[in-house]
Amino acid sequence: MLKLTNVSKKYRDHVVFNNVTIDASNPGIYIFQGINGSGKSTVLKVLAGVIYKSDGKFLHDVSISYLPDKFNMPKLMKVRAYVKNILKMYEKENLADELISKFQIPNKRIGDLSKGNQQKLGLLQVLYNDADCYILDEPLDGLDDFAKHLVKDIIKEYAENGKIIILSLHGKNLFNDLKPTVFDIKDGFINAKKKKKKGEILDEEKELQSDESNVSLS
Repeated sequence: MLKLTNVSKKYRDHVVFNNVTIDASNPGIYIFQGINGSGKSTVLKVLAGVIYKSDGKFLHDVSISYLPDKFNMPKLMKVRAYVKNILKMYEKENLADELISKFQIPNKRIGDLSKGNQQKLGLLQVLYNDADCYILDEPLDGLDDFAKHLVKDIIKEYAENGKIIILSLHGKNLFNDLKPTVFDIKDGFINAKKKKKKGEILDEEKELQSDESNVSLS
C-alpha cells in the first residue's frame, strides 16, 4: 500500500499542496507533471518519507528506493570504488563492472564527471537497490538519448515485474507507450488522468527548481 488521503504540506503560511489524495498501491508507472513550483518534488518527498505531511493520512507498507532531484556523492571517490561499495550493501558487488559498462560511466573521480554521468550514477545506485517502489524525481535530467532509453527500458521491466515506479519529469515524455497514470498538479491540487493510450502525447512540463535542501546519496 502507498496512499495519501487528504494530505496537505505547509511551510509556515505557505501551502505547497492541499487536500491531496493519491493511491499508488498497484504496480505500474505513475507520472507527476505540473508547472514550475507546482509542488511535484514535495509530493514525492512525502511519498518517499523524506519529509512529513502537515495534515491528512499517509499509509504505506512498501520498501522504497528514492532518487531526489538534487543529491550529493563523494567527489574525490572514483566511480568503480563507489559502485562496488554501494552494491556490496545490496549483496550485488559482482555486478559492479557490468553495470558501470551498461550505464557507460567512465571510471573517474565523481567530482570530475559530467552532470549526465553523475545522474546515471545516482540512477544506478537507486535502481539496483531491491525495493517494492522506486520514486525518481526528474530522473532524465541531464541524460543523453542513450541513457534516457536505458532508464526507460529498466523502468518498463520493473513495472512488468510488479514494481511501483513514481516519476516526475520535465521535457517531452518518453513513457507514453507504457500507459502511465498521470497526475497533473496545479495551484496546490492534483487531478488524476486515465492511463494514456498508445500514441497519445502528454503535455511538456517545465523544470521544477526545488527549494528543499540537497539530499545526500553517500
